[in-house]
Amino acid sequence: MSSSVSLNVKLDSNNLLSSKEVITLLLKFGWNIQKDGKVTFLPLKDDDMYNWTTSNITLGEFIKLVDEKEYAKEIVGVELYWENTDIGGHLLMFNKSDFSFALNINTKYIGEKFKIPDFNWYVERIIPYLNLEYHMMEYEFEFIY
Repeated sequence: MSSSVSLNVKLDSNNLLSSKEVITLLLKFGWNIQKDGKVTFLPLKDDDMYNWTTSNITLGEFIKLVDEKEYAKEIVGVELYWENTDIGGHLLMFNKSDFSFALNINTKYIGEKFKIPDFNWYVERIIPYLNLEYHMMEYEFEFIY
């Protein structure tokens, strides 16, 4: 049986962020975009097909791609991993106020028996850092089992 878990964030419209700013902030506080020296991301001109691409690119090259995708009004997507763990997910930036973090890579659970996602674990590693720099209007978890 499959499930879907995501953290959806809506920022205050008076304090909009570029995708680059959100990604840079998360990297500053413990998230990584590289796994085994490679970055997994949505390529330019993906046309919302979600054809994730893995490439050996630098952070600078990736940030340049983020700027190009944002300029083209495309969804920015990247895999993130917490520090030196295998726990992570797909960050999807839809515009300057809405983004979603799909908790789909080695999801952290409260208990293995019932597979209840440990929402607090993710909140502690994402929300406080966004609130340090920016005001959020709302955030919510979506869990489909």
